[in-house]
Amino acid sequence: MGVYIFTPEDLLRYGTVTKEQLDILRKAIMEKKDIVIVGGTRTGKTKLIEALTFLIPENWRIAVITAYNEFKPFKENIRVINTEFDERSLGQRTEDVISEISRIDPDYVIIDTLHTVDVAKILRRLIDRYGFIVTSLSLSRNVLEEIKHWLRIDEDVLSKFELIIELYRDIKTGLRKVNAIYEIKEGKLEKIS
Repeated sequence: MGVYIFTPEDLLRYGTVTKEQLDILRKAIMEKKDIVIVGGTRTGKTKLIEALTFLIPENWRIAVITAYNEFKPFKENIRVINTEFDERSLGQRTEDVISEISRIDPDYVIIDTLHTVDVAKILRRLIDRYGFIVTSLSLSRNVLEEIKHWLRIDEDVLSKFELIIELYRDIKTGLRKVNAIYEIKEGKLEKIS
């Protein structure tokens, strides 16, 4: 039995997003906006990314950076760049990933939180060339500081992102949902949904 891949329709069906939120995300992706998805552990960051890939046109190339083969290429336009701790240094693995991204020349680069490469270096070097969807852990309500901490990025790189999607998981019911969608305006979050 295979693993079920969430679609945008599943997100609506299970109340993970509202129709308004999905419309915002669809428009942002078509404009190749840079997006950060934040949430605590088990809030559905990877499932949301899976569903968002269905909003990316089939003729666009998607590069997905993952560790230990955690992300499967379930669509023909997805190219997986697998990383893992091996004999290479962190710097060399990161340079190899940057070279592979450049070779693929994707419309979108997806980075699902990982520590086998230097995510900050990848973003510094490539965020002006490609659209990015990146996940980040967030364990407090100070979303911007959490993103900077977990991705190890500075204010300059953070300012390149146009949307932040904050996920929430209700401990009692297990319900996972988009709590809010923000734009970053002058270093501050402005809630748009």
